[in-house]
Amino acid sequence: MNVIGVACSCLPKSLSQKAVKAFLQGAEEAGHHTLLVPIGKGLSGCTGCHACKKLDGFCVQQDALRPYFDALPDAGAVVFGAGIYMGYPQGEAWSFMNRHFCLHDRVGEGARCRIEPGKKLYPIFAQGAPDNPKYRANYEELLRPFDGWGFERMEPLVVTGPTSEEAIRRAYELGRTI
Repeated sequence: MNVIGVACSCLPKSLSQKAVKAFLQGAEEAGHHTLLVPIGKGLSGCTGCHACKKLDGFCVQQDALRPYFDALPDAGAVVFGAGIYMGYPQGEAWSFMNRHFCLHDRVGEGARCRIEPGKKLYPIFAQGAPDNPKYRANYEELLRPFDGWGFERMEPLVVTGPTSEEAIRRAYELGRTI
């Protein structure tokens, strides 16, 4: 299976990046093909240009998400990691989600998704503070649109603390089990 890892953080040594890389390492050791797509720098938000609808394809922007959209049709799973700031997923995670607007062939009734349903989505949220169950509603708000694109959402992995070696190990083990 092809597995895409999307790292939203701009910090190469952030908890979310470490967790995504550990997940991909586990998946690779289990025999899967992996691709890491760091989008923290070089990511553009959806401009609402509708070129994806007019040209009947994925987003036309040539930015950090280009490798992701190129690989998405053949992927069986996507893991993405995002930092949590003041209780909410970081801005790049929202831009990542919004850019999936291109997955529908048109706006409104009768819209069809351009990818096959059933791709597994493994979200990883990381923060320096202890886990706060009140933040879960904010994670859900970010993840809910993926249901409409046919992703099968897995339970989010929440990585907390400044180093959290145990959580990184859990990400690795999760990658090995897919």
